[in-house]
Amino acid sequence: MTSIKAACIQMNISLCLKHENLERALSLAEEAVSKEAELLVFPEVFSTGFCYDLIEEVAETASGPTLEALGDFSREHGCILAGSMIERREIKDRDTANLEKNAPSQYNLGFCIDSGKLAGIRRKVQLYGPEKKYFASGNSIAPIRLEKHGLSLGLIVCNELRYPEVARKLALEGADFLVSAADIPDFYMYPWRIMSISRAIENQLPHIACNRVGRDRYSTYPGGSFIADGWGRVLAEAGKEECVLIGEIDIEEAKEIRQTGSILEDRRPDLY
Repeated sequence: MTSIKAACIQMNISLCLKHENLERALSLAEEAVSKEAELLVFPEVFSTGFCYDLIEEVAETASGPTLEALGDFSREHGCILAGSMIERREIKDRDTANLEKNAPSQYNLGFCIDSGKLAGIRRKVQLYGPEKKYFASGNSIAPIRLEKHGLSLGLIVCNELRYPEVARKLALEGADFLVSAADIPDFYMYPWRIMSISRAIENQLPHIACNRVGRDRYSTYPGGSFIADGWGRVLAEAGKEECVLIGEIDIEEAKEIRQTGSILEDRRPDLY
């Protein structure tokens, strides 16, 4: 395989309306696969938005109906799906440290489905603002291995992008490209774009950065999803409307970019 065609599902999200959002997401996903996209990325909490008022009602486990529906779609089309959703914490997940802190009963769950199977999950570790009240923090950062292509996906959930250490750890542990699922409002659009490109350049990895559009009671969301290579060159970019953004990542070129220079090898962890 020399390339992989990726799609950002830049969708509007209706606050707390899970069924409506899932239908919209799958409709746009159909458009993406009709254009031969193999890797589809949804925005952060794509199925509900930040539905704080009804969070216990909309939360699901990873084996719940939302990921089950995405799994069926992925199996039918032989594609890879990634994004984030509100996860209900199960008792077995409530470790002693989190219980002692009276941690919330939900996670912001990053997921990746590969050809119908849940390839991996990663719970958001860097929570932002009110999220800290409603979500427990994740405690691991590792790439997700894709059986279909023998590649590793480095999943970043929105605010984690502000911490270069997250992307760097994913790169050091073997990620072949970065994927970020975002819910970025208009006032933070410029920093988000700069940081997204920076994470690609400093780790010499392609980056599929997917943001939402629309408006809810919290803010207005300007889209601007894009796909960049390891030099930070933008290969495809969306505007402010709901759309399916398609871009092609050259896997061989991505490997060549990583072999240009020795950024990771020349780090000085003894000093920083």
